Amino acid sequence: MKLYQGNILTTPALGELTAIERGIIAVDEEGVIAGVYETIPQQYRDLEITDFGDQLIIPGFCDLHLHSSQAPIQGLGHDEDGTWFTKYCYPIEKKYDDLPYAHKINRDLIENLYKHGILHANIMTTTNYASLMDLFEQYVNSGLCATIGKMNSDYPAFGTANEDTKTSIKETREFIKETKGKSPRVQPCLAPEFVPALSSEVMSFLGEFAKEEQLKVHSHMCEGDFDNEMVAKRFRKEKLYGRVYERFGLFGDTPTVMAHCITITPEEIDLMAKKGVFLAHCANSILNSPSDRELLAIRRFIDAGVPVGLASDSGGSFTLSMLETMRSAIFISKQVKGYKAFSALEVFYLATKSGGAFFEKTGAIEPGYFFDALIVDDKRLCRFEEVSYTLQERLTRFVYCGEAQDITHRYVHGQKLCLKSEFPV
Repeated sequence: MKLYQGNILTTPALGELTAIERGIIAVDEEGVIAGVYETIPQQYRDLEITDFGDQLIIPGFCDLHLHSSQAPIQGLGHDEDGTWFTKYCYPIEKKYDDLPYAHKINRDLIENLYKHGILHANIMTTTNYASLMDLFEQYVNSGLCATIGKMNSDYPAFGTANEDTKTSIKETREFIKETKGKSPRVQPCLAPEFVPALSSEVMSFLGEFAKEEQLKVHSHMCEGDFDNEMVAKRFRKEKLYGRVYERFGLFGDTPTVMAHCITITPEEIDLMAKKGVFLAHCANSILNSPSDRELLAIRRFIDAGVPVGLASDSGGSFTLSMLETMRSAIFISKQVKGYKAFSALEVFYLATKSGGAFFEKTGAIEPGYFFDALIVDDKRLCRFEEVSYTLQERLTRFVYCGEAQDITHRYVHGQKLCLKSEFPV
């Protein structure tokens, strides 16, 4: 048993906060939290304590959706209307076929997720198999946690398919065979790009394979009017994204994340709630998407019972920072009419326990959860000696004003990570 002491902050439910000043966390040999206490229990009094003094102990961040290949185009193309996919997204994904280049990009991705305290990430790669395996291997060596999937994209939604159908199926089978059960921290998943870029044959295979192997599913849905129209035109019976995914067994039959959901219908929101499909709220990407539509009301999903987490989306955004993503989620919510704006506590919950439910046993400082935690030294934010901040106010300031530099230590499954020394190039 290991003991850790510090100012413990965790959100057990949306809008709720558990704050324990100089509390004690007991962590067992498997890295699971055995207990959280205000004082040292009698049975642990002889054990050594790792004391973080006045620092904060918070759950690690969880990113529900990002692309492994898109770091080089973060911040590009958002000043140009309608050219981002063709000028930036697809060319950079094709460049990911170059393995030495992809290895460098994969390494950079992991280093940045580590820096920003994202201990669990849900990652979609490209159709390239060698680069996918490189990312998986590097992730295993890093000590961080992730679900990683090969992107399937065999239908010519925009004139040319990214891969052929037989190869897509073959490589997906090979990937799962090579990686399933290999690491307790890094899991394979299925990652079809989105309905317009998928043949019915591949979707049928993926739905059956997900059920057969009990694999998580990670995809996109309702990014704009353009793809909704493509889906409705091709699938005239189902018409809706959610109904197409449901038809092929890719909508909550196993744990499922759908990113974006900007132009979604009330029927599909209800279906997501019924099937337990997670929404990956890519707040910065929404802000980067010019539109005359009303901003997405995330509280509408929550009120309907849809599980929601936050996501960076990588290239569609401009940063991997979960702190920046939380802020954007707050700012969007303040502009949505008819719904209460999010508080700092609420977006912190979405970035930790709520999104963490997709990965299981992470995102909270509670018994039964892995000790996946960040240690935050916020003295930079509390430098005004004339002001006495409560623990809740300190957390609020970290959400609004914090930076990656304020994170001093990262723990995954009870083990302290030191990426620079432990992560081979």
